[in-house]
Amino acid sequence: MVGKELVIFKNANIVNVFTKEIIKGHFGVLDEKFLFVEYNQRFSEEVIKNLKVEKVKEIDLKGAYVTPTFIDGHIHIESSHLVPSEFEKFALKTGVGKVVIDPHEIANVFGAEGIKFMLFDAKLLDVYVMIPSCVPASPLETSGAVISAKEIKDLINFHERVLGLAEVMNFPGVINEEPEVLEKIKIAKNAKKLVDGHAPLLRGFELNKYIFHGIMSDHECVEGEEALEKLRLGMWVMVREGTSSKNLYLLENLKRVGDLRRIMLVSDDVSFFDLSEYMLNLLRKAVKYVDVLTAIQMVTINPAMYFNLSTGIKPGEKADFLVFKNLEKFELEEVWIKGKSLSFWEEHFDRKQDNFYQKFTESFNVRKQNLENLLIEGLDKEKVHGRVRVIKPLEGSLITKEVLIPVDDALRLLEKGEINRIYVLERHKGTGKIGKGLIWGVLKEGAIASSYAHDSHNIIAIGKDIEDIVIAINTLIDIKGGFVIVKDKKVVSAVPLEIGGIMTANSSILKDKLTGFYKELKKLTPFKDLLLDMSFFSLSVIPELKITEKGLIKNFQIVPLIES
Repeated sequence: MVGKELVIFKNANIVNVFTKEIIKGHFGVLDEKFLFVEYNQRFSEEVIKNLKVEKVKEIDLKGAYVTPTFIDGHIHIESSHLVPSEFEKFALKTGVGKVVIDPHEIANVFGAEGIKFMLFDAKLLDVYVMIPSCVPASPLETSGAVISAKEIKDLINFHERVLGLAEVMNFPGVINEEPEVLEKIKIAKNAKKLVDGHAPLLRGFELNKYIFHGIMSDHECVEGEEALEKLRLGMWVMVREGTSSKNLYLLENLKRVGDLRRIMLVSDDVSFFDLSEYMLNLLRKAVKYVDVLTAIQMVTINPAMYFNLSTGIKPGEKADFLVFKNLEKFELEEVWIKGKSLSFWEEHFDRKQDNFYQKFTESFNVRKQNLENLLIEGLDKEKVHGRVRVIKPLEGSLITKEVLIPVDDALRLLEKGEINRIYVLERHKGTGKIGKGLIWGVLKEGAIASSYAHDSHNIIAIGKDIEDIVIAINTLIDIKGGFVIVKDKKVVSAVPLEIGGIMTANSSILKDKLTGFYKELKKLTPFKDLLLDMSFFSLSVIPELKITEKGLIKNFQIVPLIES
């Protein structure tokens, strides 16, 4: 063997994810790869006797635990509001070396160009892509781009790090054998790629039909018996614990089976403020249900087997590994990437020039608003008699309920601030469409506007005072996307997300701005995380009552605001 530098790590407790063991031993890293792994109490000089290297260095790990870096098998990086090259700085520090992303947020804004951007922006983090299958999520909303079967065919073999088709959310379309949906799956299967699923509560014969057509995994299990059924029918089950969706309790049922190799731990979505602990926190929670080594397998060898990725402390493998002081508590001491400590790489992180991101900052094709544009027919002008539909959020759930109340009661509650106005403005195509509605108990005063609104990321705004709402929307347009709070006709906080209106390339500014934003937001709302909750108020594929720029959506149908 010939190389520049050999680093020998002695006296390690090596976590072997292939055999589910912890074995005392030593290993050597030559340049960027593991050269050897020796499972002996004492290091043998024979292993390096005939090596031709320029430099040999020894590091005594003194019994510390060594694991491979972790794999997150399903995440939307956009939920952190950071571009991949900023996101990776946080991910790597918590031990994540590989992520498999579904970039359907940026795809809804920029289409194929957005997907390619997400694939290539990171430096050290290995980013793999599943091509979004549902852009837009439904015909009940307007996205900035469409990923049709044709685009999927062009993208599926675009790069070796494209692994397949992302979560097929339109499970009724699969079950009912809609040609366009089945064509997308067929393209992935013909390319010998993976097909991820998304089918909450789907069971029985309909689940069998879903799997029959080629769906291989699911991260949307809700009930323990449901997850068991999917596992027993040959699916890979992704148990998630992110910021918004928390399903680790599924492990209580799943651990009943004798073989857990088809179970992965994933995040799905991680907000900026949860990035500092990220996968470590997930693992700490997981060990309440399964043993430490099983939990580690669920973020290393298990996803590696499903996605056909490499992992493990083994000869020839890229030398990405973690050093833990305490494995039970996941006290991470060091991260090594390509055979060098993360501190080495941090000194070499180079910021891209602002003009690199320029073409991804022009994502707003919407005119500024005035008060007249936001007046609601039947409430603000030409008042009618009847009952008005009000969206009622449910705490800790993506589901929202419908409440019907008399128009006169709605006007009274609007005045008191017990009901708010809610608007969604189309921002991609310049259509001028505005969905107008009412929502229960969100803001006591003021207004908030955001351009991070699933899945099409149009502008969503909520408020007590219509003039505050106008200012919030127009400010959002001025800053090219992000979050805005307005109170008493003044902007009290604004967070720019200049990349597609959903991400930024500067984590330091984001931290400062978001910290101040949440401080102001807590004064106005009883919601624990209104930004997160309101991002789902416009997701048309989730029951019961939502709103898009096309109006109120009740169980996949457009319905009027007022019933006479």
